[in-house]
Amino acid sequence: MSSNSGTTAQDGSWKSREQGAEAQYARDKEQQQLAALAADIKKRDSAPRNDEIEGGYGGQESLEDRYATTSGEH
Repeated sequence: MSSNSGTTAQDGSWKSREQGAEAQYARDKEQQQLAALAADIKKRDSAPRNDEIEGGYGGQESLEDRYATTSGEH
């Protein structure tokens, strides 16, 4: 074993380089996760949604009209 083992961790320039590399790796992973989330949100938002559109009857146009065949005197 060399007599200066352990001095690498005490070397300020090595330590800051290593911390910078770790920070860059963390930023890259975070950016990948954010990009994946943004793509997922965009995919969900681009899907057509019929339940968002409220028609002229307060959103009840899918209900069955039981009186459709009567003369209207009900």
